[in-house]
Amino acid sequence: MGILGRLLGWVAAPDRAGIQLREHDTWEVAGTRDVKCFLRALPLIAPTGAFAYFEGTAEPHVAEYLRGISIAPPVQVALGTIWPRPDRYHVLISAQTMEALASFLEARPAGFFCMHCHVHDGASVLLEWHDAFGTDPMRVSRRIGEQTVGKFAAALGSAYTSIDSC
Repeated sequence: MGILGRLLGWVAAPDRAGIQLREHDTWEVAGTRDVKCFLRALPLIAPTGAFAYFEGTAEPHVAEYLRGISIAPPVQVALGTIWPRPDRYHVLISAQTMEALASFLEARPAGFFCMHCHVHDGASVLLEWHDAFGTDPMRVSRRIGEQTVGKFAAALGSAYTSIDSC
């Protein structure tokens, strides 16, 4: 990357690469604006040993909390934001960890939790949610069974559908 790119803080093309949901046939779950509800529902869809990937946190107190619970990235996730360079956190998903994060947000609310949120198993993306907590839906891998997706969507108060792309 050139000096101008470094000064402006954008991400060079090679640094944007990483795992992403490449399936065309996925489940689509309607998004939610309720961060705490989403965090509490996340263990329903995440297999044991899965990670939440949070990108682009604009709240300093949230970034500080996530730094404290994040682990070294087990894999690089494809960036959704190329400018400015986003902060990124990989957090091991467990009911306890997600409950603690939701409780933290109840005590210290955040107007903007993160820009993008994904779930991965260290090798492949299982849930991909660009523009998280807005109006965009989540895309969920077919590796996650319909019954599990249904429970997850119900916990969010959302609907889900099957997306069969050509």
